[in-house]
Amino acid sequence: MPASMLPVIAILFVAGILQGGVGFGYALVAMPALALMMDAPSAAALVALTGISLSTVMLIQNRKGLHIGEAAGLIAAAAAGVPLGVFLLAHAPRGPLLIALGLIIIAFSLYSLARPAAIEIRDRRWRFAAGFAGGVLGGAYNIPGPPIIFYGAMRRWPPERFLAVTQAFFLPVTVMVAAGHAAAGFWSREILLLCAASIPAVIAASFIGKRLTADISADRMGKAVYGLCLVLGAVIVATNLA
Repeated sequence: MPASMLPVIAILFVAGILQGGVGFGYALVAMPALALMMDAPSAAALVALTGISLSTVMLIQNRKGLHIGEAAGLIAAAAAGVPLGVFLLAHAPRGPLLIALGLIIIAFSLYSLARPAAIEIRDRRWRFAAGFAGGVLGGAYNIPGPPIIFYGAMRRWPPERFLAVTQAFFLPVTVMVAAGHAAAGFWSREILLLCAASIPAVIAASFIGKRLTADISADRMGKAVYGLCLVLGAVIVATNLA
């Protein structure tokens, strides 16, 4: 295995542990870290391709809590947002795009660390706005999670529904994003080789993360990860502003 693969696989492994433990955060950790090592389209392509396997495994693990209606509405709306996000990734200037990514990560990390009480919403039609926003962020940055997490918190989903619906959303959206990346020419031989080398580690990480949450508070793990993401987001913004 080439030495250059090891840091990439390590990043994806750590991100997979988080996703396996708390149900989200794979791209939130992997994208800013990989963006410091490769261009944004390549990082996005790699995270999407490896994320398909991860979301598949996690959906199988958490399928009992699935709510078909909620997931279907979110996915349908995301299908309209993904092409816009991929277009932005392909055509927007790299510097501003990465600065925006860093700011989104900083904002979401600060929100997650503060944990303000979420406003409860009862109208499920909000899922279309959340799904569309998730599709745009997925296509542009491979992080469709924040709008869905906000929506789930405001809908007061119990933990089992949260895990099942988010994975049911992430899987098809990640497939759509990966297809958009292929159409835009983001795939390369190097990315496909990195993907093949990383998938076993990512799948193993999902089981490790699930096991860790039985012994470690998911809240404590989440705070540590969001603190790291806050630093990574700040590094991305500072680097591209400089």
